Amino acid sequence: MDIEIQLLVGTKVRDADGANVGRIEEIRVVRHDKALLVEAYLIGVSGLIDRLSARTLVRPIRRLLRSRHIYSVYEVPWQEMDLTDPKRPVLKISQHDLRRAR
Repeated sequence: MDIEIQLLVGTKVRDADGANVGRIEEIRVVRHDKALLVEAYLIGVSGLIDRLSARTLVRPIRRLLRSRHIYSVYEVPWQEMDLTDPKRPVLKISQHDLRRAR
């Protein structure tokens, strides 16, 4: 499936139960020969913080919010994302089964 990857960044994602998980903040890829393959998606519950602020200014704020479990980012392996409709990505798993990114 060919998808314009830059259009996915910022898209809202729901889990298998229909609950809002957050927005796609980042897409991790690996080089394989001449191709780039998606390895994982980073989905942030508070992604707006990163988009509105300079990265150097937001790091201390993000650390504080993460320590209080207000800000979280999930790392979703590529195979757990259903992109049948790229405008409405859906996880194949529940939010409870997601792993937090570092």
